[in-house]
Amino acid sequence: MDNWYLIYSKSQQEQRAQQHLANQGFESFAPQITVKKIRAGKTVQLTEPLFPRYIFLKCPQTPNLSTIRSTRGVAGLVRFGDKLATVPSSLINHLLKNQLELQQQMPVQPFQPGDKLEILNGPFANLNAVFQQADGEQRSIILLNFLGQQLQLSLENKDLSKPA
Repeated sequence: MDNWYLIYSKSQQEQRAQQHLANQGFESFAPQITVKKIRAGKTVQLTEPLFPRYIFLKCPQTPNLSTIRSTRGVAGLVRFGDKLATVPSSLINHLLKNQLELQQQMPVQPFQPGDKLEILNGPFANLNAVFQQADGEQRSIILLNFLGQQLQLSLENKDLSKPA
């Protein structure tokens, strides 16, 4: 019967460690979650480890510790005294089953580059524009021809619609 052990990885090297463990024939699991963060003033969605620096490793009852410790990206095995930390299979099965729920769906952008749009509200209401790119989750950058000039504006998505 195989056991699940807990590995402590080097900082931000969970994927590297998992890849090198897989190359050696080990099965590992590091649950991930999608989170919203602000980068450069914009909200972005990132996928990151649910348990940073921790990897679950499935291997025979007595793993070859030197092989695992010398794997690239691995800092060591988690221990309690001189006993290796084991993780119940029921917990791993629960995490594996719920991995899809942890990976939250990214919101769908309502417009695609080049879409013709109508401005619904504001000083440019009832004018037509062209969608250029998303500006975060709630806003869009559009191109508008106004008085013979092409303007680039950022408007809230609720103030834009595709003409029927």
